[in-house]
Amino acid sequence: MTEREDSAPPGPPATAPAATTGVVRVRQAFLLVAVTLGLLAVLRASAMVHAGEGMRPGLTRTLVLGVARPTERITRTVHLDEPDRWLSRAFGHDAKSGGTFSELASAASRAEAEPDRPGALGPGAAGSHRSPLPPRHPTAADPLRVLVTGDSLTESLGPSIMNSAPATIRAQTETRFGTGLVRPDFFDWATHARAQITQRNPELVIVAMGGNDGQGITLADGTVLPAGSDAWTAEYQRRAIVVMRIWSGDGARRVLWLSLPPARSDQLNGYFRRLNEATLDATTRVVGARYLDLTPWLSKNGAYSDYLTGTDGNTVLARARDGVHLSLDGARIAAGHVLETVRSTWNLR
Repeated sequence: MTEREDSAPPGPPATAPAATTGVVRVRQAFLLVAVTLGLLAVLRASAMVHAGEGMRPGLTRTLVLGVARPTERITRTVHLDEPDRWLSRAFGHDAKSGGTFSELASAASRAEAEPDRPGALGPGAAGSHRSPLPPRHPTAADPLRVLVTGDSLTESLGPSIMNSAPATIRAQTETRFGTGLVRPDFFDWATHARAQITQRNPELVIVAMGGNDGQGITLADGTVLPAGSDAWTAEYQRRAIVVMRIWSGDGARRVLWLSLPPARSDQLNGYFRRLNEATLDATTRVVGARYLDLTPWLSKNGAYSDYLTGTDGNTVLARARDGVHLSLDGARIAAGHVLETVRSTWNLR
């Protein structure tokens, strides 16, 4: 009888390498994040739109809004935004679109347009039949307090005015990217205008706004006014009147509303023309308000052009790549004419 060799005891069962397990967990984590972001994109598409509208102009903003806006339209159509609306109501927030309960939209619905009558705001200006307070005589020791504000159109214009202003003008600038008068649910300019008056105490408010407003207006009852329509233009005018009256304070302060420059896009340019009509007419109904048409200097015979005559008489690239905003040289052109108007009104040197 031969003696059998003892066989080696069985080893522990084979296990997957730790690295493989780690890869699986990472993939699961990425999948979970992707699903979560997808649900947020669908259920909170309006929040994505708001976030995108608040970004600086550029590729990121374009990409975010390119995805968020169509998603928002789809979720509204199939009512996938109802959970978000329910949660908003549960926490005491209004979830209706269009800024139903915003100060701007509510005040605009009650705004009564005053009759157009010539004002006393200088050559080429239109104003209310009531006269604003007469301009004082600013000095270097007590300069004119100016606030340049609005949407991204003021990003380069505001600093250009500040840097070019004489010692008799002390200018501040406040840019609110992605804002306008069409979407007070995103940013309510009426409420913010009151805060600006309290915090900054300007004597003159220079406004450049409207670059984001080429979109429909949703009223409190859910009615959507198509961009460019007569009803849309009339509602925009009412909203412009509201914010102008807040800044003006019944003539205690002056408001200088700047025209939108021509846009490269024909469709957007059509919207801008209607917005310019609305704000021009609004200035005729607000004490102390004035409209400054910059088209003669920011266009070629009224048409869009990338290249214009600069402040030194040479041809300069005056517009940004997007065909909406001004380049730094374009902002300098506009700033020169804005300051010329201010100097004339206050008899400054």
